[in-house]
Amino acid sequence: MTCSGDFAEKGKNADMHLERVERLERQDQHERWEPLYVDRTGSTTCEGDADHVGEAPPGEENTFERVNIKEVPDEYKFIFERPKHIAHVDDEPVVRRPGCIIDIKTLLRNNWTFPAVGFNSKLEIPVYKFECSPDDENIKYVSVPNDIFGLPIRPDILHKCYYFYRTALAGYTERMQLYKWEWPGSTKKYRSQKKSGKARMNWRKTCGRYLGVKNHPLRPFDQRTKINRKLLWRGMKIILSAKFAQDQIKVVDNFLIKSHKTKYAVKYLRNILGNNCNSALLVHEGKTDVNDNFFWACANIASVKRENVQGVNIYNLLKYRFVVFTYKALQNLTYELKTYPHKMKWLPTCATPDSCAAPVPEKVKNWDITWKEKKRRNNFAFFDKEALKKNIEEWKWSSDLKGALKVKKKDPYKNFILTKFSCHEPLPEFVKYEYLFNVEDSLEGAHGDVAADAAADAGGILEEMLKEDDEDDCLEGRSALSALGLGPAGNDRGEVGREGAHDDASDGDSDADSDDSSYGDSDGEYPDEELPPSA
Repeated sequence: MTCSGDFAEKGKNADMHLERVERLERQDQHERWEPLYVDRTGSTTCEGDADHVGEAPPGEENTFERVNIKEVPDEYKFIFERPKHIAHVDDEPVVRRPGCIIDIKTLLRNNWTFPAVGFNSKLEIPVYKFECSPDDENIKYVSVPNDIFGLPIRPDILHKCYYFYRTALAGYTERMQLYKWEWPGSTKKYRSQKKSGKARMNWRKTCGRYLGVKNHPLRPFDQRTKINRKLLWRGMKIILSAKFAQDQIKVVDNFLIKSHKTKYAVKYLRNILGNNCNSALLVHEGKTDVNDNFFWACANIASVKRENVQGVNIYNLLKYRFVVFTYKALQNLTYELKTYPHKMKWLPTCATPDSCAAPVPEKVKNWDITWKEKKRRNNFAFFDKEALKKNIEEWKWSSDLKGALKVKKKDPYKNFILTKFSCHEPLPEFVKYEYLFNVEDSLEGAHGDVAADAAADAGGILEEMLKEDDEDDCLEGRSALSALGLGPAGNDRGEVGREGAHDDASDGDSDADSDDSSYGDSDGEYPDEELPPSA
């Protein structure tokens, strides 16, 4: 027994010595390693010979040697993997997409201060085409803000928000208990106390004696709990950050499908969510990115719920595993979360560095000296009743709530009309109605020939007037001309006369200002009235 015990003790000491030597060797190799660095392209690497996560440099014992890999499922192997890079506040900008998070060790230690996607990350979400084949590689990416999809995950805030919605959905309780005076029965005293040596007793149906009577009965009441709106607003952003970190958020272009069959909608959803999705929340913006075919196709799927942006809340996002947004719905939701503080007037009202009211400025010295001098001059001046009355009548009390108490009775700017002055000449009036008369001339021709057109119109009007006068006054002369057989010659002469009349009329118009005595000259205006030559 003694020999066997000594042998076991020696073997134990040898094992401890070997472990101590191996530990020292590992420490020496660890000191000789080069430091970690972050690649600017976004891939975090280690400057050892490790090619992938979990592989140790030469001479280093791998962590997987102590664990039987066959017994560990694939989804839990990340616990035993060696992180390539330890997350830090001053990390370089890295592009991250849904499901890409920092090392799990840092995240678990600082879960409510450290975002799951790390600091200084650029977040992108792929935008898929909803109605397409599974092999379609036409994928676009949209950037999302870090203050909505990159916040630290706070389970305590989500717990409060979740139970706020749960109690709000529960509504009023249906349990109803009665007070003792509401129970049917007599209010007679249970027994007399006199000469009994016992305690006083109340009604027969008092609490504790009559079955069901309570001192504090339960009544229907609203089970809703109170919560601050800021907490709900922050919880909404936290749950979106959690969905992003868990790769449970998807974005599609729209929900406009060609068929109303359920099998096609299921096929398209499986292309995006996979075959193991147990529930999904489909969010659309309104009527522009969804049609009736999609409504009918999704109506019979029990694990799928369709909502618009106004119906999205923390309870629905927690209830359904995956959430699928359309591009318009994602933009609308981001805009609502961004503008909600301004809508609720949470922003600072004072434009100062500390958001406090600015101090009242000191008065400028002698800022009212003009008014004081005028007041002093009026006080020492001779009393003039007419001047005082005139001064009082010039002013009236103002009806505005802001501004001066008294204003001028006659506002000098009351009839002031602001007009538009231009350096260019105004267009003629007929240009406004040019489209009604089918004018073929261009606008430039209209500007150049305005004077010529006006003269031609005046000449035509004058011709018509002369023609009417000739028909009335010279009817006898024309009949004599026709009797002599001079009709054609007379017509020619009449035309010449009309041309002369037209020239004289234009000359008379041009010389009207210089020579008023020539106005109304019958010889110049009516040359056609010459008598025919005597036979």
